[in-house]
Amino acid sequence: MLKKIVLAFSMAAFSAGIVYSEDTNKVQDNLSDADKLFGLSLYWKEVSYNFAFFDQVPELDFDAKYREFIPRVLATQNTYEYYRELKRLNAFLQDGHTNIYYPKGMSSSYIDWPAIRLTEAGRKAVITGVEKGLESQIPPGSIIVAIDGQPVEAHLKEQVMPYIASSTQHILWNTAVRDALDGKPGSMAQFTIQTPNGATKSVQVKRDARGREIEYASIKQPASNGELFEFKWMEDDIGYVALNGFHDEAIVEQFKSHYDEITKSKGLIIDLRFNGGGNSAYAGEIISYLADRDLPGSVWKTPKHVAAYKAWGSFADQFEDLEEYRPYAEGTSWESGEGSGDLVEPKSESNHIVPTYVLIGRNTASAAEDFLVYADSLEHFTTVGEPTYGSTGQPMFVDLPGGGTFRVCTKRDTYPDGREFVGYGIQPDILVERTLDIVRSGEDQVLERAFADLKSSIAGSAL
Repeated sequence: MLKKIVLAFSMAAFSAGIVYSEDTNKVQDNLSDADKLFGLSLYWKEVSYNFAFFDQVPELDFDAKYREFIPRVLATQNTYEYYRELKRLNAFLQDGHTNIYYPKGMSSSYIDWPAIRLTEAGRKAVITGVEKGLESQIPPGSIIVAIDGQPVEAHLKEQVMPYIASSTQHILWNTAVRDALDGKPGSMAQFTIQTPNGATKSVQVKRDARGREIEYASIKQPASNGELFEFKWMEDDIGYVALNGFHDEAIVEQFKSHYDEITKSKGLIIDLRFNGGGNSAYAGEIISYLADRDLPGSVWKTPKHVAAYKAWGSFADQFEDLEEYRPYAEGTSWESGEGSGDLVEPKSESNHIVPTYVLIGRNTASAAEDFLVYADSLEHFTTVGEPTYGSTGQPMFVDLPGGGTFRVCTKRDTYPDGREFVGYGIQPDILVERTLDIVRSGEDQVLERAFADLKSSIAGSAL
């Protein structure tokens, strides 16, 4: 149960970390060289000992990077620049659960954005919403082709991506597009767009959207209804269940309260596309009502350090009987997690077993990915959509000089058979890629595809 509790805490912190703080606390303008070096060294030390995914970045010499960044952090002129350098170093780890966080109040002084909503599709930055009054100048559905005179792809790769911590390429691009127009508050974002009718023009919009209530002219995009849980009927006795978060036990109670109604369905659609995770125990409890067999959960391991073993392992080349300790010296020794691979048992023999399509996407993360690991062996389950977020684990949080923090992912989760999904995302059985045409249409083609296939499956089973 401890595993479940700490996962819930870490996911809550993760959710808080992906939005900019609105806190206006005073931040120290600059740090001493001693504090800058201490913060960098503290980060390097904890990552070196505790990071669980060094093998996924085999080209990275982390010690060499640490040395490279010593003069870089000492050359920073203020605390914001210092934290930017830490973010740049951290991005080399390519892990979505290992992050640098600004001190509270800092981002509001240095970062703002124009009242424009951007959506990534096929590595394009698609404008899906603008403040009302701008739509004639910047039609929704336009794509950004250049920023500050630089082609958009080059701008993202050189100016935005180097500061993003991401386990997967699709989330790296998603985040980079989202943040593409960020800059100094009150400054002008200058960029070139290609409108839906093919016209190209340069535009500029003030970066002043932070904290304002804004009415947007938008192309509607698939989204949750804003509630933790949703149940509704579709045609042909197909039930739709949206599980929009596992951070609150109320979702289990709401599912249970609708379960009798759900059992009347001939087919089921479960929407996890907007579930950023939370407590994997809640995911297991819900899926226990839909299972016809025992479901093994993810297994996990964590880096293991034993000082004496590390010392003995350093002599393994000289003494054959010390070979067993070599992994400790090389930093490749692991401890398997307590309770790893927990089983979820079916709630009853009369569980609701019908064709079930699960909608997944780039925002399906952490405990929602644990739900999919549980579901992996269920033959009546089919996943539809995009690869998931592809990052989970247990971060360790550490304070930094100046009021910021960092976290390091200390725990590595896999499928019970050892298959990896962190760093890749869980792949759907039926891929529905987010394309420019789909985004411009405003249609929910993932839901439409699942409904059409499920309807055919039900009809086929009735023959």
